[in-house]
Amino acid sequence: MKLAKDQPSWTLQAQPGPATGPFHWRNRHLSARELCRLQTFPDEIAIQGDRRSAQKQLGNAVPSLLAEVLARQIRMQLLDRRAPSGRPRLLPPRRLPVPPAEEVGAMSAAYQHLAGRHTAHPGTGKGPRASLRHAPV
Repeated sequence: MKLAKDQPSWTLQAQPGPATGPFHWRNRHLSARELCRLQTFPDEIAIQGDRRSAQKQLGNAVPSLLAEVLARQIRMQLLDRRAPSGRPRLLPPRRLPVPPAEEVGAMSAAYQHLAGRHTAHPGTGKGPRASLRHAPV
């Protein structure tokens, strides 16, 4: 799935593949640095390995901001200490304004024969080959 410019990211997949997103809105894979930022890792953190290895590491990681928020609550509730004042240190700044929408290009001639009206998908597990699957026991 492509990322939306003004919405939270899709979940990072730990088992990357050529069609595994999230993807940048300009139809490219995200860099290791962009993946780190989605997981709220500070910019000083360096991920070892190639892009595939980085995606696996980051897809399995707990977002740093989530760990910080949980640690603050544990400190308050279990250790009877005041939570640090102010916003969490790892909370990224709000970036405004949202970049403007990009113009949609023309559809490739190779796909134009697919345009038109089509019947709606019948639903999960109800396609033309569904009857060939084994019935649940």
